[in-house]
Amino acid sequence: MGGSPARRRRQSGSGLSPRGVSALGAASLLRGLLEAALSALIAAGVSALLFTNDGRLLAELGRVTLFWLPMLVVMSRLSRGPRAGPGLAVRGIALALAAFVAAAFLAGFTTDNRGRLARHVVQFLIVWLPLLSLVAIARLWRRWRELLLLAFSTAACTAALWLAGPVLMRRVIVPRYTLGVDHRPRPHTGGTNEDGVYSRLGPGDFRAEDFNVICLGDSFTANPHLPEQVRWPTRLERLLQARMPGGRVRVANFGWVSSSPVLQARQLRDIGAKYKPDLVVQAFDMTDFHDDLIARERLARIGAAGGGEVSIFRAFGVGASLALGVENYGQWLRDRCRWARPDGVSAVPGPRYFFLFEPPEASEPYFRESWEAILETERRAREMGARYAMFVLPRYQQYDPRESPRDPERRVFPVDAPGLLAPFAYFVRQAQSAGFPVHSLREDFLADPAFPKCRSDDPHWNAEGNRVAAEAIAHHLLEDALVP
Repeated sequence: MGGSPARRRRQSGSGLSPRGVSALGAASLLRGLLEAALSALIAAGVSALLFTNDGRLLAELGRVTLFWLPMLVVMSRLSRGPRAGPGLAVRGIALALAAFVAAAFLAGFTTDNRGRLARHVVQFLIVWLPLLSLVAIARLWRRWRELLLLAFSTAACTAALWLAGPVLMRRVIVPRYTLGVDHRPRPHTGGTNEDGVYSRLGPGDFRAEDFNVICLGDSFTANPHLPEQVRWPTRLERLLQARMPGGRVRVANFGWVSSSPVLQARQLRDIGAKYKPDLVVQAFDMTDFHDDLIARERLARIGAAGGGEVSIFRAFGVGASLALGVENYGQWLRDRCRWARPDGVSAVPGPRYFFLFEPPEASEPYFRESWEAILETERRAREMGARYAMFVLPRYQQYDPRESPRDPERRVFPVDAPGLLAPFAYFVRQAQSAGFPVHSLREDFLADPAFPKCRSDDPHWNAEGNRVAAEAIAHHLLEDALVP
């Protein structure tokens, strides 16, 4: 009775009765809960200053608090007991943090936009976690042995992850893509040939006497989510073949996910001649402006060779980006935090669709990078003896807002944005002095009555959308006399 002899000695040595120890423990635990709550209030204020989001962060935190505060009250009522010790206040802080995470999870079920709530919770934690560390540091320093062991084990785990990272990246995380700046599809993976091109044919099947077409583009051209026979480059091959019964038409689908003109020019330089092209068709997507800026910035940092594989730690950064719903977490944070922008200007705009909300004179200087890459691609096509044509692909917001009702990008690409059609106006002006055909497919998608042309939860085209694109591209190529 009364606990172990050692515990009784500790209690008698401190001059406290078991009842007094219990009261002290309860007070320590309550102090930890209170410190966590007060630091959360301060962190919410700081977060609202750092992250400009029209008050949505505070609104979402209020939703979480409706669950969190009752949890803190229950924990404070249960805090009375004989579990005393120097770390009880720290335990209260840990319990408060765990309760906040649980409250955020529960709050997610009360909103139609769980992704937005999760992003605001992450924004808040970026500020709150350092504050919690400062609150607890005065007590933690007494446990220097445990802290030293924690630091050592963390370093050991980081080293092991760094050593195993390349294998994990190639085998588990991104097995279908290379890990350099170009991130092209791996050969013989997911329907690619020996060059990582989405084609049932290899370069040896493209003969000089055939009419060979290379289609450049991103995921709207690659369409890896669809069977090969319904992708627009394959449909284009059948349409052109029907116009040329006396010859053979071959179309190579050079598209791949998240590529852009800067990277496509490099791809055409590296493997284009192997396919003996007579015509190069380049499809431009609305994400390409931002992707080109990122690609050029990375190439400038690591060299034109584009070497240096993406590390597993970079993959964690991509995970954080996905959690926040942004393209690049580091860039997003630099743009959001005013103190992290020494010159107030970023070389790469934070929003992926930055042109939607800026006047043309502000966004068009960023377009120049893509246009220079397009001109370089056209020059490389001419050097191979091929002709060139460019097509601007519309997103559903630009021709039919009824499409993709469950698309998560609706919040960042609204149908009523003032710069919705800015890219088309830009390319109309550039086409006047380009010296090669530049066509928009927006009018073709507006005119075709098929619905839907996109997936219900994704802006990418379904089979009907690919049909419309193939027919429109074939029509323009024939009008431009680019097909014999």
